[in-house]
Amino acid sequence: MDIKLNGITKEYHHEDGKIKVLNNLSLEVPSGHFVSVIGPSGCGKTTLLKLIGGFDSDEKPSKDIFMIFQDSNQLFPWRTLGSNLSYAIMKTNLGIGKDKAEEKAKAALAEVALLDFYDYYPHHLSGGMKQRGALARALAVESKVLLMDEPFSSLDQENKEIAYELLLKIWREKKLTIIFVTHDLEEAKRLSGQILYFEDLNGKIPV
Repeated sequence: MDIKLNGITKEYHHEDGKIKVLNNLSLEVPSGHFVSVIGPSGCGKTTLLKLIGGFDSDEKPSKDIFMIFQDSNQLFPWRTLGSNLSYAIMKTNLGIGKDKAEEKAKAALAEVALLDFYDYYPHHLSGGMKQRGALARALAVESKVLLMDEPFSSLDQENKEIAYELLLKIWREKKLTIIFVTHDLEEAKRLSGQILYFEDLNGKIPV
């Protein structure tokens, strides 16, 4: 699935007036490409992802686009890991039965080496496992685009390496389109074939 933005401007209202976050921003990512967008904290990278995903507009978010956030607590705490996935599957595939949803959930968890934790609640999982669970949920609902907002920043180096290898494996096998936001240049080099600097995409914004 291709991603294309052309001349996008986004402003937020503030008590002191309007704040322009995106200024004539353009971005094009062909289907199946893995692109990192790098820039300092607070420059508007998350706003960019939310806009692409339909989370910051009047449009309904597409089930083909899945966003994974920096915060590892993205799973419903009152549902088991397996139930989190099967619930998402049934919400995005109306008419699918519970048994089929659970079957798809187990298959997705197997891909991220979490099948043994199907009946565990999120508070029993480590931060790295929760992020892998969020990735499994994206696979379970058969998303074509992954928008990733510094998803591994809270992990230690050992768990980062595990997450890196897993993400690259899934990207190659599923031919996903991935936009990966980070402020870590080494992480961007480690993961993606193309690195875009936010200031090159976004027009200069007067201070």
